Amino acid sequence: MQLTTTSPNDTIKKLSVLIHQDGLSFYIYNSSGILDTLHKEFKHPANAIEILQSIEDCFKEEAILDAAFAKATLLYDHNIFTSVPASIYKEDQGIDYLKYNSRILETDVLSVDQHIGTLDVHTVYIAFSNINNYFFEKYGSYEYFHYSSRILELRSKEITALQPQVYLDIKKSHFYLTIFNNGKLVAHNLFPHDAIEDILYYTMFTTHHNSLDPETMKMILCVEQKQEELFDLLYTYVRYVSYVEDYPNYLEQIVCV
Repeated sequence: MQLTTTSPNDTIKKLSVLIHQDGLSFYIYNSSGILDTLHKEFKHPANAIEILQSIEDCFKEEAILDAAFAKATLLYDHNIFTSVPASIYKEDQGIDYLKYNSRILETDVLSVDQHIGTLDVHTVYIAFSNINNYFFEKYGSYEYFHYSSRILELRSKEITALQPQVYLDIKKSHFYLTIFNNGKLVAHNLFPHDAIEDILYYTMFTTHHNSLDPETMKMILCVEQKQEELFDLLYTYVRYVSYVEDYPNYLEQIVCV
């Protein structure tokens, strides 16, 4: 368990909880930005029942979570999702977009994030019913999204260049790869990684499949701490590689809903 307190005297207003099989992240924030963070890592990939138990334990044991938040938001950060063009999306076929690449349980809640910024795309994903029910009982009113939707909404506000742009949002065991070309979204997916070579493989395979030229595309790494080995490896194959300019601000725009 890692606890970081940046502004203990500020008024706590809202809470966002990032949920992944590797662990949990709690972000407490107000209009000025993130005030406090709490991270809990799991020893092994957890299922929905184990994740809920950990959430309950955190609320019981952590003093900073014992507050009357004005708003609570869940962010599901898992691979049980897909991006579907809004023009072909059909509500009565929602489960069909996931059933061929994910195991769907009867207790799973099929959810859809629509109207993602200016993009013509919906995010179809699974929300864990036990966790949703817990937050409903605790707060009555709350919101939930998929983390990938928050990435797309943020990037949709920044699409200006016609030059191909490749964004890598890198987490501990996975990363989101997003490609824009000619001002349009052409690819968005999550890939696992155990080593930096995995990131290179999935990135180069996907960019090649979408006919991007490593000599002209721009690659932006969104990562909390700069990773020189990864940067050097990608730079071996891609001419333009850089880090997102202000990662703390980038993260705030995603989790401070």
